[in-house]
Amino acid sequence: MGSYHFVSLKGSNTVDIQLGTNILRNTNGTFLAHGKEQLRIELMEDQQKLVLTMGVFMPTGTEVATLKQNAWENNPNDRFLLTSTPEMIKVEDTTLKTTVMEIHKAENHNVSISAAKFYTSKGTLSEVSAEWWRVGNKMELTGIDTDLEGGAIEFPE
Repeated sequence: MGSYHFVSLKGSNTVDIQLGTNILRNTNGTFLAHGKEQLRIELMEDQQKLVLTMGVFMPTGTEVATLKQNAWENNPNDRFLLTSTPEMIKVEDTTLKTTVMEIHKAENHNVSISAAKFYTSKGTLSEVSAEWWRVGNKMELTGIDTDLEGGAIEFPE
């Protein structure tokens, strides 16, 4: 797993995440791709604020931007735009004019990813629409409701 430090959600150590028509219950908010943390969604300050940590990669697998708890650590030429309120986070690619990630806070430790289009560290495309969550040509989930028992969400290899 490397030297990644997983932060539990304040006030609760799990969150339910909806991706399209899929519901992943009791997750720790971390998405793992290729054995490493790709992104982490947290509810902070007694569930009042959404926080995102995420590496943004090119199709080649090269990291082009790094967001850590809603603050850019690395974002050359301000290519990526972060819009955040306590209830919503949106990351947009100003070059490609696409939504990288859009997350909304819902009731009772629930989070909804309404749209996403980003690459993993190995260049695999992950997309979320209103209906499905697709990862490369390895996985497409529609209508899944599963309990991850406090664990991370893992992308298929």
